[in-house]
Amino acid sequence: MPENKAVKFTSNQRVLFIIILLSAFTGFVIGTMRYKGIDSSALLYIGIPTFIALAFASTSSSKTVMGSTLKAITFIILISGPLLQEGFVCMVMAAPILYIVGALAAWPFDYYRKKNQRTSKLNTFIIPSLFVLMSMEGVIDETSFNRLNTITHTQILQGSVDNIKDRLATSRQLRKPDSLFAKLFPQPEIINANGLSIGDRQWVDISYLKWIYWNEKRGQTHFEIVEHQKNFLRFRPIKDESYLSAYLTWKDTTVHLQAISETLTKVTWSIRFQRDIDPAWYAQPLQRYAVGIVAEQMVSSLQ
Repeated sequence: MPENKAVKFTSNQRVLFIIILLSAFTGFVIGTMRYKGIDSSALLYIGIPTFIALAFASTSSSKTVMGSTLKAITFIILISGPLLQEGFVCMVMAAPILYIVGALAAWPFDYYRKKNQRTSKLNTFIIPSLFVLMSMEGVIDETSFNRLNTITHTQILQGSVDNIKDRLATSRQLRKPDSLFAKLFPQPEIINANGLSIGDRQWVDISYLKWIYWNEKRGQTHFEIVEHQKNFLRFRPIKDESYLSAYLTWKDTTVHLQAISETLTKVTWSIRFQRDIDPAWYAQPLQRYAVGIVAEQMVSSLQ
């Protein structure tokens, strides 16, 4: 009778097997987080890469914890599109923080394994423990930071205050941003306007290529004029059907007009918005940058 021999797996095969298990588990966790309404919290962007690093640290299957962690994160990012129906902008925003957190959480384990400092083993959990605490941001209100932001763009334009208000009252095309990074995000294309009286509505057509060159998504963000003075207007959002609604919530928009001379007007366009994605230290600068470009586009359309 032939002897039964145990099947032995190579180190790379074991790592691949663990990556597949982690990917399946991550998909289950993200689905649960979506059901609970916390899929935009730091638990997704900090907690998951930290968990992956800890999973590889608990096994001797990998040569380096960091290498295996980064491989697993890469695999999860690649399958997130077709499995989770995420767009390229999600991947662009998520990849840096996933890699950074994963690398930092894994680094102590490789460092002390290489040094073979058993007495310092407790130190390997200091950074991962900090990340576990940081991953709680956004899970509940008590662990969330201020989400409200105000972006202001000021520019001096040719024309009197009345000229600028006439342009505000009519539909107009928006120029595309010069920044390559900004082009990755949903872009406002046209402002549709029908007057500046209180109660009048203006809406912005927004387009987005979900996969850079194809799968176009279109939507509109609607605003209502709720205040109109001689040199001041306030717009309030009433409906947002754009792709941006998954990441931020528009608040009011104000326009101040100051006459510099008979032919020059200083226009100050302020946009208030709520950040709906965590962590604040990572997502907020990105969103402020993107909304700042939108404010600049709005003012430039009045030239």
